[in-house]
Amino acid sequence: MKLRSLLLATSCFFAGAVNAESFSLPIWKEEAEALGYELPKAFGLNLSYMSMEQGIDVESIALKGLKIPGLKLGMEAEPGKQVTDVMTLRADVWLFPFLNLYGLVGKLDGYSETDVNVSAKLGFIGPFTGKIENFRLDLDGEIKGAGFVLAGGHEQWFGLVDASYTQTELTVVDGSIDAIVVSPRVGYDFHRNGVPLRLWVGAMYQSVEQELSGSIVDLGLPPALSGLLSDDARFEVKQSLTSEWNTLVGMQYEINKDWYLLGEMGFGERESLFFSIDRRF
Repeated sequence: MKLRSLLLATSCFFAGAVNAESFSLPIWKEEAEALGYELPKAFGLNLSYMSMEQGIDVESIALKGLKIPGLKLGMEAEPGKQVTDVMTLRADVWLFPFLNLYGLVGKLDGYSETDVNVSAKLGFIGPFTGKIENFRLDLDGEIKGAGFVLAGGHEQWFGLVDASYTQTELTVVDGSIDAIVVSPRVGYDFHRNGVPLRLWVGAMYQSVEQELSGSIVDLGLPPALSGLLSDDARFEVKQSLTSEWNTLVGMQYEINKDWYLLGEMGFGERESLFFSIDRRF
């Protein structure tokens, strides 16, 4: 229901933006075109897909609801990975020739996975140690967010910075994922060479907060460990990204003034693949 409301709000925003075309957005359009800049149409809808894999550090894992009083249970995670697939719908408007504003909604499907070393001690007995392999948390959820793009250029060279804030409300476990993403890019436009293509290189910065909790039943723990926990036991996990930066390489192909295709790949500690189709109005 919440996602439907967000989609409806996005549609209303876009409809209102189209009706505002009489205001000749972007502001200072004529001045920019007089200087030789070729501007895209002011309003757009963008449908995109991103697949991403990156390293994570699990800072802490806590289990609550032990059956045996006085039992001390320690859990320490090894470095792991997080895999996500994201579909988003974005509505945007060029307010100025150098400033684009946008809002987005979407769906995230993914998981985080790591190996966990476990130790147990009861009074003078122990410690006993073991390992949980492939400790997994499902991270399915609904996304909403907003952002802006600052852009500029000289002749066929251009640069831009894309900054956004998104929040993913998780549906399988309790909690949310709050993310700030900043992506600077520098590229070359081949339009003057008769090719409707732009190529660029850049980087992506992600600041992500993940504090997750839920029922212990959702984790599928080994019987030896789950037998120590009550049926209503819960877990709490705090985790962060191994690296906040990675490298980007991308391209945009202009089919015509109404339709654009975009593709981008990420390298390094964060590997990603991104595709989108953009409709301008």
